Amino acid sequence: MKFVKLRTSAHVNGVLRHPHEGVLHVTNDEAERLFENESADDVTADFDEEQAEAAPKDTVTTAKTPPKSAGANKE
Repeated sequence: MKFVKLRTSAHVNGVLRHPHEGVLHVTNDEAERLFENESADDVTADFDEEQAEAAPKDTVTTAKTPPKSAGANKE
């Protein structure tokens, strides 16, 4: 896991993310992709091991079925 700071807007785990969102905790593979595209800087050294373990991984979860609209259950 790596901590990255975006230089520019980029897709991270399938979601468009922006530099103003701050540091993101991503997988090594995702970090390498961002580094190759020169979209992010590695700031992992700024965090100690305890902080790295406590930080949530930046992931995207999707529902298997789309949410129902607000009026869908009205008769």
